[in-house]
Amino acid sequence: MILAFALGNPLRRDDGAGGAVARGLEALVPDLEVLEAAELLPEHAEAVSRADGVLFLDAAAAGPPGEVRAGPLAPSAARIAVLHALLPEEVLGLARALYGRAPPAVLLTVAGADFTFGHGLSAEVEASLPRARERACELAAALSEPRPRPVL
Repeated sequence: MILAFALGNPLRRDDGAGGAVARGLEALVPDLEVLEAAELLPEHAEAVSRADGVLFLDAAAAGPPGEVRAGPLAPSAARIAVLHALLPEEVLGLARALYGRAPPAVLLTVAGADFTFGHGLSAEVEASLPRARERACELAAALSEPRPRPVL
């Protein structure tokens, strides 16, 4: 199973890009489960540890509005012990530390233009959604490909 986190707050306009990209992905990608979250929490580590791969979908504050970027992630330690909102790499690190497993993971972002309070995406982000969904499908398919398991 591939786990996709649709991150962000749709009440902060382009911050809702992760959720917008995720809409309809479950129908396009077999064995994909989408979880919507305003932010990543330590509690997400358990679900991450059970997945075959994880796709994080989010907005980015940097870059030309509507730009779609993707890249692999590596687990890392959380910044401080008492922490609520985590980075994707930190959730992967917690999954490995607490459950012994951090699956392959990728972050896909869409650069936003407007993060003010309000509803709806900017025109630039809205226009990038088909390209972002297509890329998300490609990434999920790549995460689904069988990988050799390490010999213990």
